[in-house]
Amino acid sequence: MKVNLKVIAEKSGFSISTVSRVVNGSDKISSGTVDKVLKIANELGYKPKKKSAKTVKTKNIALVATGFHKGEFYSSYFHGLNKAALQKNVRLYLASVLDYKKEIRQLLKNLSTGEFDGVIFLVHELSRPDYEKIASELPAGFPIISNCLIENPVFPTITFDSYSGGYLAAQHFREQNYKRAGIISGPSERSESRFRKNGFIDNLVQFNTIDYVWNCEGDFTFQSGEKAFYDFLKLENKPDAVFASNDEMAYGFLQTAKVHGYNIPGDVALISYDDVPKNQFTQPQISSVKTDYDKLGSVTIKAILEQIQKTDLDSNLMSLVPVTISKKETT
Repeated sequence: MKVNLKVIAEKSGFSISTVSRVVNGSDKISSGTVDKVLKIANELGYKPKKKSAKTVKTKNIALVATGFHKGEFYSSYFHGLNKAALQKNVRLYLASVLDYKKEIRQLLKNLSTGEFDGVIFLVHELSRPDYEKIASELPAGFPIISNCLIENPVFPTITFDSYSGGYLAAQHFREQNYKRAGIISGPSERSESRFRKNGFIDNLVQFNTIDYVWNCEGDFTFQSGEKAFYDFLKLENKPDAVFASNDEMAYGFLQTAKVHGYNIPGDVALISYDDVPKNQFTQPQISSVKTDYDKLGSVTIKAILEQIQKTDLDSNLMSLVPVTISKKETT
């Protein structure tokens, strides 16, 4: 005879519903009842049905990005996102955009009406009017997160604290007792460039112990770091400490300085921003503002999943991932 809940109920004297609650692990039944029911169930050889594991639907998220080029920033950024995605049963797809003006709006519309549950994007060239136009063309409530810094966001934005990065770079120079500082800034049309520069200058002005003597605008490439060094060479009042707004420009400045016989940090100190893995292999190793890509990835994936689950997330929310100083040999 097959042993089922009815048989156990008849043998134990309890109702079928009570027996069911016991074998299913309810904590609303007295311990005496539980012990008696389980004892009888074991004696009868009752085999509870195995509960099927709850299936968790994989979420498909598109990562839309522009500006990919050789270098470690994008690989570090993607690795942090993908690592977090794998932990949360999210499948991440990369969609690179070469010409954002022609492609980005149509691409996002296609993604929002296809097989994707949401979009994360890193499109540095977008301005607020661009964001507003995109928002007006997407389905209402479609989950989207931006990893690009922008003043007064249109979409929920999660990014590194660029202002604090610049501020900490200047503070580090003050702690090392440098007297004259300069900056190789990024392109002025990009928000992260402005925030890094503003944080750096604000610290210098606030404490007024270091003279701000030089600014050279670059474009975040190695070549603009090289050009910045030649601009530096022409100065009569040279800074003794330079903040390069990203690692690539710092590499260009460092390598060109070495070719021209400059000792770093003896002749001029150097700190950069991003602290990609390559920094520990340069000679000398470059001090940098450290950005935690794993943290950025985990916070971003958590936020996009909350949007998918229809958890309230303000459209103008900006969440800044903290940065720190990674002191190495160039300061």
